[in-house]
Amino acid sequence: MNQKTRIAAAQFSMSDSMEANYQKALHYIREAAVKGARLVCFPEGQLSQYVPQYEGLDTDGFAVELTHPFVKGLCAACRENHILAALGLCLKLDEHVYATVALISEDGSILGIEKKKHIVRAKHFYEKDYFTAGNDGFQVIDTSIGKIGLIVCYDRHFPESYRACVRKGAELILVPVANEKLEPTEIFRWEIRIAAFQNSVNLIMCNRIGLDGNMDFCGETLMAAPDGSLLALADDTEQLLFADMDLAGTAEIRRQRQYFPLLRPDVFLL
Repeated sequence: MNQKTRIAAAQFSMSDSMEANYQKALHYIREAAVKGARLVCFPEGQLSQYVPQYEGLDTDGFAVELTHPFVKGLCAACRENHILAALGLCLKLDEHVYATVALISEDGSILGIEKKKHIVRAKHFYEKDYFTAGNDGFQVIDTSIGKIGLIVCYDRHFPESYRACVRKGAELILVPVANEKLEPTEIFRWEIRIAAFQNSVNLIMCNRIGLDGNMDFCGETLMAAPDGSLLALADDTEQLLFADMDLAGTAEIRRQRQYFPLLRPDVFLL
């Protein structure tokens, strides 16, 4: 029987104080470690309120560089608590701003940075006013607990995102998001569970909560197993969600299901 790995997801609201949001993230890193988690996942844009809900504002208020004290402090917290973390950061890299998830190791080093690939512009989501699209493929990173794939929010609506990660060997895929209550939240739950089933992979979608300007974030962070079953589901309140996941068992599940061994790319018009 494979030993399972405890994973945490921090679901919380963001205030207009980056310092307060930073301190809250430090708290959840410590709490996750104390409660036995090997990794903690955070929502999209975890250091600030959701600025892209407005058109054409200055990015200086929410985009940070890797040298920012808050980024360094979160990395140090991972080292001090010996835990992995997936940080949802708006990063300024090479004069461009990206919506990212950065995976931090137990020694505080940055293992990889996934940049959102598909940038939307719609009501409440004026992301094209702020973000540059990533063009470097989907990240799958070797860690002490297994191979972890990273997908940022809107990219999850494209089935190819999950497939790209799993073809690189992902055993767990982390998806930081910013979902509001006006969106089809029940459909979003099924979207994650079906992707977990079709790709035989553990999946986590980690969301924000609370009123933020014109938006009301719904929470409903969830964790799904490779058979599509629901391991954990949050409501719309602040919390640290946990699930014990079988990362090592994904290879055997894929072998039994044969979705990937039988896959014929030649018959798809992609």
